[in-house]
Amino acid sequence: MSLKDVNDQNRICDSSWDFRGEDTKSSNHGFHTYPAMMIPQIAQRLIKDWGSKTAVVLDPFMGSGTSLLEAKRHNNFSIAYGVDINPLARLITKVKTTPINDTNLQREANKLLDEIRSEKTEIEFRQKSINKPNYYNIDFWFKSRVIQDLSIIKENIEKIDDDDIQDFFKVVFSETVRNVSNTRNSEFKLYRMSKETLEKYNPNTILFFKKKVQQNIDSMKHFNKERTNTKIKILNEDSRNKTSIPSNSVDLILTSPPYGDSRTTVAYGQFSRLALQWLDFDYETVKQIDNVSLGGKPTKDLKNRLGSETLKTIINLIEAKDQKRARDVLSFYNDFFQCIKEFDRVIRKGGTLCFVVGNRTVKSINIPTDIIISELFQSLGNYEHLKTIVRNIPSKRMPKKNSPTNVKGELVTTMNHEYIVILKKK
Repeated sequence: MSLKDVNDQNRICDSSWDFRGEDTKSSNHGFHTYPAMMIPQIAQRLIKDWGSKTAVVLDPFMGSGTSLLEAKRHNNFSIAYGVDINPLARLITKVKTTPINDTNLQREANKLLDEIRSEKTEIEFRQKSINKPNYYNIDFWFKSRVIQDLSIIKENIEKIDDDDIQDFFKVVFSETVRNVSNTRNSEFKLYRMSKETLEKYNPNTILFFKKKVQQNIDSMKHFNKERTNTKIKILNEDSRNKTSIPSNSVDLILTSPPYGDSRTTVAYGQFSRLALQWLDFDYETVKQIDNVSLGGKPTKDLKNRLGSETLKTIINLIEAKDQKRARDVLSFYNDFFQCIKEFDRVIRKGGTLCFVVGNRTVKSINIPTDIIISELFQSLGNYEHLKTIVRNIPSKRMPKKNSPTNVKGELVTTMNHEYIVILKKK
């Protein structure tokens, strides 16, 4: 399916949704990088068009909390639920959406930075030693001086009594870990810098942390002036299963779901791994994030019982080229349909669902995820597809090219457009 078919399937090209040149890091949105983040302008506009006062909103693939932060900033929703299996996503979202008194936060920051500087001086003059973590491959991903400085920062953050303030600094610390590691930061998967680059690489860990602290404090001050009374509820649950959200209670589902399995698309687990290890999350849990994400466990057969004729056609085309890749794709949509059944349980009659998706390419075959989602919902019999808005992607933290055939050197453009699928429960 190409853009020449935009008039089909209620697709509408609308450049006003591109938001080219607009600030996507306003308020607390710039607290922490995250793969494939939905830009806040899309969430804000969808909330304005389809949300209502006192409504209940849900983002079942919360990520770094763009939808929830916009719900907190721009609408007095009754409740905004967010669901995610990734502990880093939950931490970032909690901090982004939790107001903290400006004066208290600045005072704690000044105290923390003073203690870090003092302890670093003592260690460098051998007046004190620091306990360094010993997790697997730490010396591969970090230089020894970086490990020392991160250890100093972490130790002092953990001395803070107030949980909300401590979590605020943990998010800054997490962003610091990513930026001073030996990874190629232009990518979200874990790739080490080349030997030549590493030889010249000498990050100033404490300086980066200090600048990021002040940047996030300034953002928090702005957020404190604009926040509403929306109650945020962040759930450590799996949208494939029955969640703790009451049935028929949600008015608006607003989300940007994964575009495919983590192994071959956006590796959220790999992106989060180093920070989560430094934050003392269980290594086995951290290691399994991508495996337990949608499509993480490939199906053993290619029997497609899902109610999308488009998906059946796509699976047959991919299977003719590569059965394993066809199973990967089908596994993702099998899992996604389990989510759809949960969405159907929680969304009330008359409720609206907005999905911001990209259409990926597998074995040089374009997968029209927007159409597949619409067909899967309509197969339940009580959903109306209102429209699909097609927007250009000026920039997004995700791969612009990949190898659809797994042949070295063969690259295709993966996604230049996003599709905003809008459905209503009848």
